Amino acid sequence: MSGLLDKANKTAAETTEEPKENSEAVLTDVTPVASGNGLNMNQLKFQIGAVFGFLVTMILVFFIDNIVLFGDITLDDFFVPGIILWWLVFNGEDLKQQSFDTKKLVVSGVGFLVVTALFAGVAILNASDSGVTIANIEYDGDDDEIDLSFYGPKGMDYTIEVLVDGSVEYSHDATISVDKGTHSVDLDDFWKGNAQDMNGGKLVEYEIKVTSEGGEDTMTFDDIMNREVDTAFVRITEVFTTNDQEKTYTGITVEMIVGMGTPSANYNFANDYFTGTTPKPIASDWTATLSVKFGSNTQYTYNAVTADEGIANGVGEFRFDWVMLPGTESGNLARDSFYVDDGCYTFEVEIVNEHGETYTDSSSKIEFFWDSNEAGGDDPASSANC
Repeated sequence: MSGLLDKANKTAAETTEEPKENSEAVLTDVTPVASGNGLNMNQLKFQIGAVFGFLVTMILVFFIDNIVLFGDITLDDFFVPGIILWWLVFNGEDLKQQSFDTKKLVVSGVGFLVVTALFAGVAILNASDSGVTIANIEYDGDDDEIDLSFYGPKGMDYTIEVLVDGSVEYSHDATISVDKGTHSVDLDDFWKGNAQDMNGGKLVEYEIKVTSEGGEDTMTFDDIMNREVDTAFVRITEVFTTNDQEKTYTGITVEMIVGMGTPSANYNFANDYFTGTTPKPIASDWTATLSVKFGSNTQYTYNAVTADEGIANGVGEFRFDWVMLPGTESGNLARDSFYVDDGCYTFEVEIVNEHGETYTDSSSKIEFFWDSNEAGGDDPASSANC
């Protein structure tokens, strides 16, 4: 019996459980899941979008007339950036996963360049029937010239003409570089007076004509050819102190407006207010000198005001409205600087245009009654036109 028991204990000792293995969670990178047909759908979306965008860019650049978007930026300026952008989008999934396949990047880049070359070749063949066109005309106030830009096939010769009322006043020959040409023309080479009057009525027609083997293109630019001012009006405000309801006049504030006055500007002044029709202010270059006269005698002359594109440094912007002139006392023209006696005073303005004629405007005539008003009376008179 003891033998059987020993055998049983030995068998139990030799019987052991196999140890359980500890399991560990292992995180691995998740790769894009392919569709049932084996395609990477995320990558396919990037590539289809890139191809579509690339083709649209090529069509806009090579087959659509160039459009100025803003400033000097045109559709053609997006040519190189567009190629780079759509190549990056084409490889967007790989770049996103930071899985760089140099061979794939190079092959796709070469493919984009080859397709670009094909579009360019077709465009060049089609361009043989097209000519040079006018893209933009701008006025350069710093250099007093017009800046012109043109588009056309590379290497095409063209002739620029500036026409004034149909007559050629300026001509220049040039050649398109790449797909663009530029040229500037000094205003003195062709300007013949304002294109419009103050009411927008046509006076002179200005036109650019470009001629090439592909034909002609023309564009008018009357809206930037108003450069001459011919009218300057003055309005004043009486300055006084009051003591026991009695006024003591100390001077006047003086404002001036300069612009195109033909044909409707009209001066009138009543009860201390301007009641006429003002000239139309414009951005132009001129120098104006205001003199205050009593009879034929000049009582006071302001320093000359010089405007560049309608802006007079230290004085104000005359291209929009009235501007107050600096005075002799706290911004005012002091009484003892000009006032002689009651009567009619002429505020005469001499205008010297940088482009155009010299004008003298003596329309601003104002009568003052300061001495009689200060002497007393039930009905003191206000300044008025005379």
